[in-house]
Amino acid sequence: MPSVTILVPIYNVAAYIAECAASLFSQSYADIEYIFCDDCSPDNSVAILSDVLTRYPHRAPHVTVLRNMENKGLGGSRLHLIQHVTTPYFIHADSDDILPPDAVATLVEAIERTGADYVEGAYTEYYRGSHSAPFRPFHGTEAAYRRRVLCQNIVGNHVWGKIYRNSVLTLVPQPFIPGIDYAEDLCFNARLAAVATRASIDNVVYHYRTDNITSYTKNISRRSVLSYVRASDTIYRFYLSRHDIPLSLEIGILNVYRECQRNTVPLSDADALLSYTPHSVITHITRCLLRSRGIAYTIGDILYRVARLLCSRF
Repeated sequence: MPSVTILVPIYNVAAYIAECAASLFSQSYADIEYIFCDDCSPDNSVAILSDVLTRYPHRAPHVTVLRNMENKGLGGSRLHLIQHVTTPYFIHADSDDILPPDAVATLVEAIERTGADYVEGAYTEYYRGSHSAPFRPFHGTEAAYRRRVLCQNIVGNHVWGKIYRNSVLTLVPQPFIPGIDYAEDLCFNARLAAVATRASIDNVVYHYRTDNITSYTKNISRRSVLSYVRASDTIYRFYLSRHDIPLSLEIGILNVYRECQRNTVPLSDADALLSYTPHSVITHITRCLLRSRGIAYTIGDILYRVARLLCSRF
């Protein structure tokens, strides 16, 4: 069976990395390369990783720990990691999450069987030792999946819980971008949806931790919102270069204004980063309303939600 690389960024996860590393090193699949990236973590996460590795000596020759010379954030670390992939397939894992013992074997079997460019599996949410019911991936045509990804907030945009062919890295320019640390997964997957084939399975291949109060998703700041704006602009420019601006893409970008309003980020800050221009009457009207306050914004939000629902279904 082909080799697989698991890519893991490390930053301030001393409380969780031991459990994560043990789940990675105890995978049933034999031919795995492991690449970790220490993003100048201020704690002893890397030392804990090394200690766990001593319990899995057969994995040690296949483990590489990269170190950023300065803190590059999640986008920069993912880019650093992905530049070192030499195996046919790769998998992302966050350093506070957990993989079931047969996760890699299950994903490899699925991508070999389907011939897809990437395969998405189901996941559970992991909270203080307890698991939620499985969240299963979307099953449907590639066109329907792309609409839902671009509309946003309908299907998951995570990079974990998936296996990718190495060849997808030639399809998307600069898959991860330093400075885009929040929504870096949306930035990658939304572009990939236009140029790659996807398959899905209902097997649980990932346990996503929800009790880490220091994670990106638990700490939405002005910086996070502006990272999301940059991600949205990158997606927009990618589709614009392909002369392909579907309505679903515009609806997704309209969410930029909602996020700014909800997190009290000045719209002028978003305007400085976002090159988007509405391409239809409905998106032009909705954009104007979402940039307003009071009842106008409420009407715009309703229009946005209705358009998102209709676009994702038809």
